[in-house]
Amino acid sequence: MRHTVSLSFITLFMVLPCYAAEVAKDEAKITLAVGVGYGPEFVGAKKNKFSPVFYADYQAANGFFAGMRGIGYQKEVGIFDGSIALAYGGSRSDDVSNFSDTKSKFKGMGDIKNSALLNLEAGVSLWGVAHLSGGAELKLNHRENGNAYNFTLSAPVYSTDSDQISVSAYMHYADAKYAQTYYGVTAAQSQATGYRAYTPKSGFDSGSLTVTWNHQLDQNWSISSSVGVKRLFKSAENSPLTESKTSPTATMVVGYSF
Repeated sequence: MRHTVSLSFITLFMVLPCYAAEVAKDEAKITLAVGVGYGPEFVGAKKNKFSPVFYADYQAANGFFAGMRGIGYQKEVGIFDGSIALAYGGSRSDDVSNFSDTKSKFKGMGDIKNSALLNLEAGVSLWGVAHLSGGAELKLNHRENGNAYNFTLSAPVYSTDSDQISVSAYMHYADAKYAQTYYGVTAAQSQATGYRAYTPKSGFDSGSLTVTWNHQLDQNWSISSSVGVKRLFKSAENSPLTESKTSPTATMVVGYSF
């Protein structure tokens, strides 16, 4: 996943967990989804844009899955659930366009290479309604790019046989290497770009609040949509690369499962 693209792809994974949760308790299924997202051009961008979003996932009844979540296994035992997956992503190119300026935002910053990732997640159902989960994104190569962790608390606010509305709060934690990779500016980068040198520390770099609506049209077709807001903190908000600390996010997709 590119670190600099619109947040719509990230939001998509907060919109679609209903598919995975439903499939895990059923037979093997394939889910395909297509739609549109709205969010910043890159993390911390001032300008927002619409972009297409796509999703493909195979979920076996035994917990194995493969698709845009990566290749992995998920398991649910009582009120607890967890998953482990191999994935790929985290790149940033120094020629990513910033349409609010006449030059590339990251020109001279150098490319951040994609990494093989080990994604771990564990969750627990709270009081039979809310769900609390924590995850880790661990680099298997290019470890100098650092690791990230996340925490999500979600709860339904309205539910019928065909409609579910939920609210999710999400927090993202970056270690020092991750913060330096995506928000920092070294002395060499400063000389090449004109940005002031900046060495961020580890800590929570962003958080978001999202409202999601899932509507089941029939046994196969669903519509999922979300609106939310993302706020950058500490290492991210103080970065010379950041143009805006707060950004809107929205996604609408149509999904088909079979």
